[in-house]
Amino acid sequence: MTKRTKLLLTGFIPILAITLIVIGIFALGALPGFAGEFFRKISGIMFTPFFLELSFAFLGIVAVLWINQIRLAKEGDEYVALEINDDEIDPDTKK
Repeated sequence: MTKRTKLLLTGFIPILAITLIVIGIFALGALPGFAGEFFRKISGIMFTPFFLELSFAFLGIVAVLWINQIRLAKEGDEYVALEINDDEIDPDTKK
């Protein structure tokens, strides 16, 4: 597998997982009884005009944060340690 393929899969897996969650909510709506009624109600609320944007914005933010966590786990911290010598004199405070 090439490096490009690995990068694409790393970003695609969280998006696919979010998509499967949405499809799963609809599929679980076919269950009989209270469980099916619950998931039908959730999918109905999730796809009303105002909540549609909110739910997909929330799921999009979750996917972006998930992708960022995967990237940070691979690349490590971005912090840089700076060396500061006490012997150096600040040019603004010359004596």
